[in-house]
Amino acid sequence: MKEAVISKATRGDGAVWDIAFSKDAQQRFMYVADGHDKTVLMVNRDSLEVLTKFGSGGQQPGQFVGVGNIAVDSKGNVYTGETSEGKRVQKL
Repeated sequence: MKEAVISKATRGDGAVWDIAFSKDAQQRFMYVADGHDKTVLMVNRDSLEVLTKFGSGGQQPGQFVGVGNIAVDSKGNVYTGETSEGKRVQKL
């Protein structure tokens, strides 16, 4: 069993609001919707190391108000759904 802390300073509403796995046969990567910090993280599934993150707070494309849901389609496209006042989906 392994554990990784995504946002140590986050209090209250937490950081990990949803996860999705990459569509490669081994599902080597996890995409983590960090609703509190308004980012999406790509995490190595075996080591739980954060490889990269994208997004920031805001209402422009690629920004998030509250990224609460995440999904990956068969082609590897990442989709996010926003809660709170975001009220939208994005294809990244």
